[in-house]
Amino acid sequence: QGSGQSCAFQARLCLYGRVAGPMDLDSQAVTAEKALSELQQAVQVTSKDARGKSMSVAERQKQIASFERLAQRVKNALESYKLELRALSREQQAEHQHRIRTIEEALRQARSQIDWKRLDAENAAGTGAAASGAASSSSGQEADSGPVTLEQAVATADKIQNESQSSVARSLGMVLQAEQVGITTLGMMHGQDEQLSRIGEDVEDVKANIARSRKLVGQIARGAARDRCIQMLCVLITIAILVCITLAITGRDGGQLNVPDPVRQVGKL
Repeated sequence: QGSGQSCAFQARLCLYGRVAGPMDLDSQAVTAEKALSELQQAVQVTSKDARGKSMSVAERQKQIASFERLAQRVKNALESYKLELRALSREQQAEHQHRIRTIEEALRQARSQIDWKRLDAENAAGTGAAASGAASSSSGQEADSGPVTLEQAVATADKIQNESQSSVARSLGMVLQAEQVGITTLGMMHGQDEQLSRIGEDVEDVKANIARSRKLVGQIARGAARDRCIQMLCVLITIAILVCITLAITGRDGGQLNVPDPVRQVGKL
């Protein structure tokens, strides 16, 4: 969806470029250059009013705000100029690149001057605050009753020492808390280490049990094989005995088999 919107936007740009032509590009460039000229003229104005007196901090800040609005106008006009330029081919765009770079460089210089004026206004505001603070401090000192006495100096030193001791006590408390956290963490790590060791031992036991199970399965298989062989041998012996008895009964053994006479007589009957 995003690629489709982009293609449609490019198509509208191309169509707009065929209809509008270079005249709109020139008008956009003229608009940007005019806004830049107004910004440059405004920045060149000094920080003094019509009567030649220095502007107050509030007036300077208001002036800097107007500079920022003019700079934003130049930026918007330049962006519109670049947007119109996208509808042209690369060869036609190259003809306007020098003009765009010139406007951008001049805009950067104007913004540098605005930044200097803003810094100057901030310094003036800081100087005024410091001057008012110094005046209030001097008035407060004048209200004090003469120089500092020895008792006052000792009291001040004691107060600073007490504050330092309190700070050291708080720092020591934080260190003790950190030590306790470290001890707790070390105990947890030791417990986890023991747990991992037990898990390793359990794994070894499982491996040993598996090995023993394999041996037992092999022994059972070999015993079953031997039992099967014995059973087959017993079956063969039984079959052989039955064959011999059958031959003796029927008299086909030629009297060679050693069987009891009653068995032979059964065959004769």
